[in-house]
Amino acid sequence: MQKMSKYGIGSVENALELLLMLSNNETVGVSEVAEAVGIAPSSAHRLLKTLCSCNFAIPAAHRRYSRGPAFFWLGEGSIQTHKTLKKQLGPWLDEITKDLGETSHLVVLEGCSIRFLKSVEANRDFRVSSRAGRLFPAHRTSSGKALLSSLSDEEVFDLYSSYNSAIAKEVLSGFGQFIKELEKTRQQGFGLNLEESEAGLVSISACVKTWTGKQIAAFSVSMPTIRLKLTDTEKIGRKMIEYASRAEADLGTSNRAAR
Repeated sequence: MQKMSKYGIGSVENALELLLMLSNNETVGVSEVAEAVGIAPSSAHRLLKTLCSCNFAIPAAHRRYSRGPAFFWLGEGSIQTHKTLKKQLGPWLDEITKDLGETSHLVVLEGCSIRFLKSVEANRDFRVSSRAGRLFPAHRTSSGKALLSSLSDEEVFDLYSSYNSAIAKEVLSGFGQFIKELEKTRQQGFGLNLEESEAGLVSISACVKTWTGKQIAAFSVSMPTIRLKLTDTEKIGRKMIEYASRAEADLGTSNRAAR
C-alpha cells in the first residue's frame, strides 16, 4: 500500500493498511502484519488487539486473526460480505436444524427481495430442500418480514417506492395492511410465513443485528405445513430469537435488551 502524504497520521495509516490485509486474506498473523506494515511485532500485536476491540478482527486458529463482524456493516450486499456472513453465522444453522429437526437458512435482504445464503437440510425423508442462492419476494417470507421490521415505516415505504417492479407495486397498493403485519412482527420479535411464499410450507425467522440495532441477516427455519401446530409458532419463534441473540453475543453485537 502506498503511504499517505506527510499530513497523514501514522497509526491511522497502519490501521487502514491492516484492514486492507484482512479484506484480502482469510487470516493474518502478527509477524506478517509487522513485515507488511513496517512496524515492530509488538506494535502489530497491539494494532490487531485494537481492531478486535472494535469488532474489525477476531482471533482465529494458530494465533492468527480473521475479519470481524464490523466488515458486515461496511460492505452490505457484496460478495465478500456474503462470504463473511456465511463463515461467521453459517455454523449456527447446524445447531438450529439439529435442535428443531427442520431445515434452517441464513438469509439477507436485497432490495425488495431476500436471498438465501446458506441452508442446512433436515435429516428426514419429507423435508424442505435447500434454498441456497435463491431470491424470494421479501414481503412473502418470514425472514423478509423479520428483516424489514427492523426498519421504520418510512424507511420501508421509501425502499419499495424506489423500485418500479410488480412486487413493489403489490406492496405499495396494500401498504397499510403490510405495515400492520410488520408491526405484529416487531411486537412478537419474529417473522411468520404461513404458505405465503409456497403452498404447503411454513417458516419462522428472527434477525441478527449489530450493537446499533441494524440488521445484518436472519435465521429462518422452514417445514411442511402438516408438521406445524399453530400453537407451537410462539415456542419456535422464541427459539429463533434465542439463536439470533446468541449469535449476536458471539459476534459482540448484542442489542436484544428491548426484547
